Amino acid sequence: MKNFNHLKLPNLYIPGSGKSGTSTLHELLNEHPDICMSTRKEPHFWTDLNFKKYSDDDFKKYESLFNKKDSIYYGESSTGYFCFPEFISRIKDFYTTPPKFIIILRNPIDRIYSHYWWLKGIGSENKGFREAILKDFDIEPDVNNKLTEGNYKSYYQFGLYGKWMTKFINEFGSENIHIITTEDLKTNPLETLNSCFTFLGVNSLESLPEIKNNQTLILKYPTVYKNTKKLIIKENLIRNTIKIFIPKRYRQKLRRKLYETAIDLTNTNKPYPKISVEDRLWLKNLYEKDVKILKEITQLKYNHWKDFN
Repeated sequence: MKNFNHLKLPNLYIPGSGKSGTSTLHELLNEHPDICMSTRKEPHFWTDLNFKKYSDDDFKKYESLFNKKDSIYYGESSTGYFCFPEFISRIKDFYTTPPKFIIILRNPIDRIYSHYWWLKGIGSENKGFREAILKDFDIEPDVNNKLTEGNYKSYYQFGLYGKWMTKFINEFGSENIHIITTEDLKTNPLETLNSCFTFLGVNSLESLPEIKNNQTLILKYPTVYKNTKKLIIKENLIRNTIKIFIPKRYRQKLRRKLYETAIDLTNTNKPYPKISVEDRLWLKNLYEKDVKILKEITQLKYNHWKDFN
């Protein structure tokens, strides 16, 4: 691979975990005058299937996502980075000094349940809860194992925080990693965010703007949304026609508009059902050993996770 050391790469990453509030954290960090978070929240630049074919232009396009000049930190948030092994190996190849990592973790029981209902709500899951969890229980997340509409399952494996955090600490050192929880960000947002700024060595903020959470959707016609994503992502006559007649700089806006339209037309605005006591206990037993590992390697108590305390 060519040498791209002359390019300016991000020095801050939020690698996960998915369905834990990374979108909210991304926007809140961007409010700081010394921090520039990417204009596109999940570029998945380092785990893209075409990474080995990247040209100088691909890296320059990545650079263009950071449009706030004279910042101390330039960061991005791609939840797959937490589990996909390509991320760690490529960061180690390209960086002589490790970047900083802020990792937000949610009670793994609530995370997996939200992950399931997110995919079920948009038409990407048709199995019952336990059946879906057990189907890929032992299959580690793989960037190649993507659904046709662009999402990932691996429900259980994405929540093995102890497993994945061990790899991050071993490779980058605990001094470069700051951990917060979704529950702390929700109950004490200013204090929690300022702990991130202290970790980064920038000034604290006195107040925070209100950020709208990225809610899990339940759609009336989920297949409409699913097929819309497939239509945009997969090679087909319509997609190829769009490439011919619409300049590349406008395609992303068009894709986003199509997604939003599909959601607006089918969204029920209903919350997903509450998890049963039986399923909660079942998941507790599945995750208990890994949470114990997480507590040991991070020396944190995760007090809000009452299932494990």
